[in-house]
Amino acid sequence: MKKDIRTIGIDDAAFQRENSKKTFVFGVIMRGHSLVEGILRTNIKIDGLDATEKISKMINESKFIDQLKAIILGSSTIAAFNIIDLKKLHENTSIPVITVLSQLPNEKEVKSALSHLVDWEERYKILKFNPPLQKMEFKNQMSRICKMFVQYIGFKDEKEVKELLQFTTYSSSIPEGLRLADMIGQSFKNYII
Repeated sequence: MKKDIRTIGIDDAAFQRENSKKTFVFGVIMRGHSLVEGILRTNIKIDGLDATEKISKMINESKFIDQLKAIILGSSTIAAFNIIDLKKLHENTSIPVITVLSQLPNEKEVKSALSHLVDWEERYKILKFNPPLQKMEFKNQMSRICKMFVQYIGFKDEKEVKELLQFTTYSSSIPEGLRLADMIGQSFKNYII
């Protein structure tokens, strides 16, 4: 794997739960850990079921589609409980997909939160259908050992996943594209769409 691999980090914008029906989703295209090459945007429903399709469309319609080697997400849930079907995202884009979390979600709490939604069983089924989360250690560009939980699809093996994380993570535990997408999203804290 090349050190200047081109990836897209994806995260949602901050939203006001009581006032917002939708929120933005940003994709930051990075080369390696240091060069931002583009920013994409779409919007999805809060607690909707449109994240997989909207993110797929955002990527597939971008000028970067043929150059991207990985999609990096902070979780398979976005915009509250708009669940991303990782296998379908991979199928729709033909790009390997990885989620990166600092801690395991509490399954009991997730199930309880989902149960407030009419179609909670369908959402839970998508979550369970996604690849399992596993603990992974890697060194970032500053040689710091990072311990994260990941789920992935479309990569050759665990070694390739570790290389991707190493090449795209500078000084924290989060790949730079994902970190920047989160920062952009947080700047929309009081914005309502």
